[in-house]
Amino acid sequence: MTVVDDIKGRLDILEVVSQHVPLNRAGRSYRANCPFHQEKTPSFYVFPDRQTWRCFGACADGGDLFSFVMRAGNLEFAEALKRLAQQAGIALPNRERRSQQQGAFQINEAARKYYQEVLASNQGAEARAYLDRRKLSAQSIDAFELGLSPRDGESLKNYLGKLGYSPEQLAQAGVVRVSDNGWPRDLFRGRLMIPIRNGQGELCGFGGRTLDQTNPKYLNSPRSPVFDKSRLLYALYLAKEEAGSKGLVVVEGYMDAIAAHEHGFRNVVASMGTALTEHQVAAIRRLTNSVTMALDADTAGQQATLRSLETSWKAIQTREAGTARGITMYRREEMPEIKIAVLPQGQDPDEVIRRSPEEWVRLVDGGMPLMAYVFDALSAQVDPTTPQGKARMVELLFPLIAAVPEPTQQDHYFQELADRLGVTQETLRATIGRPTAARRRHGAASQTRAATPSPFAKLDRDPVEDYCLALLLGHEEIEEVAGDLRPEYFRRLENREIFNQWVRVGQGHRGEDSLAPLRAILDEELTEHLESLAQKVFPPLDQSHRVAAFQDAVRRLEERHLRELKVEEQMKFTEAPPDLLEESHQEVLEVNQRLKRNQDMRGSLAHDILRGG
Repeated sequence: MTVVDDIKGRLDILEVVSQHVPLNRAGRSYRANCPFHQEKTPSFYVFPDRQTWRCFGACADGGDLFSFVMRAGNLEFAEALKRLAQQAGIALPNRERRSQQQGAFQINEAARKYYQEVLASNQGAEARAYLDRRKLSAQSIDAFELGLSPRDGESLKNYLGKLGYSPEQLAQAGVVRVSDNGWPRDLFRGRLMIPIRNGQGELCGFGGRTLDQTNPKYLNSPRSPVFDKSRLLYALYLAKEEAGSKGLVVVEGYMDAIAAHEHGFRNVVASMGTALTEHQVAAIRRLTNSVTMALDADTAGQQATLRSLETSWKAIQTREAGTARGITMYRREEMPEIKIAVLPQGQDPDEVIRRSPEEWVRLVDGGMPLMAYVFDALSAQVDPTTPQGKARMVELLFPLIAAVPEPTQQDHYFQELADRLGVTQETLRATIGRPTAARRRHGAASQTRAATPSPFAKLDRDPVEDYCLALLLGHEEIEEVAGDLRPEYFRRLENREIFNQWVRVGQGHRGEDSLAPLRAILDEELTEHLESLAQKVFPPLDQSHRVAAFQDAVRRLEERHLRELKVEEQMKFTEAPPDLLEESHQEVLEVNQRLKRNQDMRGSLAHDILRGG
């Protein structure tokens, strides 16, 4: 979750807007004379359910609480962010922390280089013999930057000290630990060192594997300004290039991921021995919609899967889209394809891959659908004839069933759940409700029971917006067809601000670093997102298809924007006095006409793409 999302989660738009303009209730919405232009009849609406505002009058503008504060106070993004963060009681990342992060990255890189030198020296004979027994090639050892930490507990500290780093900096970066008597010593001693990089390739920390019987078997860097195990996936920076076309395969250990990459399976990442977290899922979700979890066949492997589901993989829930004529409308986020590859008893991915890469391919390609696996795993672990067992199965399975988008499949799983519990569908529905969206009369919208927020449903990223903006920033030919893209099409504030600043800088800044002028004027809070956009990996497309893909993305964003306008218009009509409705007919007509033109253009564009044009 970004700072912007955190602020939105803590502040109510009604509270923010009412500080600037008196609001009067109008049904479930609130209205007032627009504070941005002179008018006699209220045309300014605030929609608490959507946390948005819109002027249906001369401004013809709208947005979220950030856009309101920026316009009301004539503020830049950084000023609005600071003001709202203070109001929400949130501390913004400061320059000191950013400096600490950069220092930690530099220290880790220096440590990595030293560990590699030690592995290659006489001290590394035992570790090299271990790697040879694990059948790791010299190319893999080099590609994954494996090293060795000296046993004495002083060598790395002394080496980094000569480079000018203080003991305090080393402790903060996590490579040195201060003992109870106040003496700093190397954290890793006599261990095979495995550098851990984030999705952008920055070196965040290390995993150290024992080469003797020392416990623990694996020791990770402590939490630091740059290392948080719950947010990292090992080898993601190497796997993301193939994630879009091949999906991602999640294994448990470092050596499993290394073996997979060594044998050409470069879409494999490791969860570093823990159940997947919400943050790890979010990182995966931004790259692919196809995920296979390769797990041990034993009970521990099953438990790890179920823990991952409970903490982060619960189904894509429906998200409220608005209210019109008293009907709550929902949209469903796309359900990812999740499969489980169950490994042979007692074998891990490393062993399977080295013994038979063909078997690995068969296991991954033939992975069980998530629902089938969870039904079997739960049935083997709980007794569905007991009240506790029934409750446990419903707790995990019902949200998953409710998120299945295909009605026939959903009914099938609902029936299977009823069968496993030994009850009829009618009894199950009476107890927990239907998983499908119950249609309202006239079929205008749908309702579902309240859903637990899911990491997949959080709008901490918008794939279409990110794709559109990344194409614009990365390819000169896109600039020539960017005229139809408008700031209001971006729902994410960060994307809208980067686009606005790109327009302000102007086009044509090509060369060794085409984004340098944009970086120079962006606020610090936006630079991280800019870098993530700049590093996006796209499927190979020629210039004409890139342009077509960009234009299609723009049409999708425009259509979404127009449909949101229609939702807000419907909400306004249900609550506006009759004398205001006549004035809005032309606005409704214009939105409908724009939607029709958009759909026609998208159809024509899709036809051209299919023809290869």
